[in-house]
Amino acid sequence: MKRTTTTAIVLAIVASLAFAGSALAGSKTYKQTGQIVGDNATFVKLRVKVSSGDPQKISGFKAKNVLTRCDAKNGRVNKRFQYSALDPISVNSMDQFDAVLTDKSIGLKITLQGEVKKRGKAVTGKIKTNRFDLKNKVCRVPSQKFKTAK
Repeated sequence: MKRTTTTAIVLAIVASLAFAGSALAGSKTYKQTGQIVGDNATFVKLRVKVSSGDPQKISGFKAKNVLTRCDAKNGRVNKRFQYSALDPISVNSMDQFDAVLTDKSIGLKITLQGEVKKRGKAVTGKIKTNRFDLKNKVCRVPSQKFKTAK
């Protein structure tokens, strides 16, 4: 009787470890880098969490050196800024995402839209902003496409 109980416990432990391992194997995070299309001075970085082959969320989004147009008293000035998403962005069942990020202190709304491709290994999208005030300048980011790949 002791041998049967010990064997059953060992089999239960092995089965639970195998199940836990397969559950962990179904979830992956792909780190990606890329840029805004046609602008080599930019840098886009993000992570895509994939569960069972389906993209679930995008996190750690950063876009550096994004061309931003500002109207000042002495004319239009092009500046480069960095934009970041602190909260994860959900990906829907069609592998698409759409988020509006805000910074109420300067009235900034960043719109991120796009699609996760190749089972989480590539992302294409657009970034743009509304008009916002920055140091006596009215600025905005026109709609710009970006691409990333693992």
